[in-house]
Amino acid sequence: MAKLNHPIFHPVTSANKPEAIGLQIEAAISDRTYTSGDRLPSERELQEAFKTSRGSVREALRTLRQKGMLEAKKGAKGGYYVRELDINEAVDNLAVMIKQQEMPLDKLLEFQYAMDQAILIPAVTNASKAQVRRMTQLADQLLDLCNVKDPDFQQISAVDKALNLLMVEMADNPFFEWMMRSVQLAFRSYEFVIYQTPEVRLETARNWKSTAEAVRDRDLQKANRLYGHWYILLEQCLKERFGETLVEKSDHLSLTGL
Repeated sequence: MAKLNHPIFHPVTSANKPEAIGLQIEAAISDRTYTSGDRLPSERELQEAFKTSRGSVREALRTLRQKGMLEAKKGAKGGYYVRELDINEAVDNLAVMIKQQEMPLDKLLEFQYAMDQAILIPAVTNASKAQVRRMTQLADQLLDLCNVKDPDFQQISAVDKALNLLMVEMADNPFFEWMMRSVQLAFRSYEFVIYQTPEVRLETARNWKSTAEAVRDRDLQKANRLYGHWYILLEQCLKERFGETLVEKSDHLSLTGL
């Protein structure tokens, strides 16, 4: 139901009136004055509340609809309604945006390394015994999968993804999960090259095994070294596959203390 008598909207005076209107409506949604399924006041009522033109109101509503915050319905109960945001959709959209930017691989690598470093401390500190057992099982499974003549890359990919998501789960922070899922979706096709390189594949699996042991022992320094080693292996594989022009040498990664 539209909250017609709630004095939450105020006349806009800025030069960019659609933007000012949109910010007020966004604020009303953010503070849950309007929640999922609520109907906004009509365009006429919003025009009166904001003391502006119908065109400015319509432009603001169109922008919020494009952002996925509102949906338009027709019929007797038509109008603009607050849309329930789907985090999975937002993650997918962010991943697509990252891909479309054609960001140099070295920049993606540097960002993911920084994110992993931020995740590592709370993950090692907060990991439960059940999570540590799960990580050990996955690391053992990955080692077995990589230690064969003809590896099943689909299974390897699934276990590697499970290990990465488990690390984020251990950190117990949804913001890390959302960001890492986006980066993984955008970067995974490049990241997986590390398992397609025979001489590196087994070393990578052993690195995960050692990381699981470091998490078990709450040894942050060792876990940090192992993460750094993984990124150096990945950087080397990417250079071999794509060349120096796509993956420039990163001092931050290359100076990891190993």
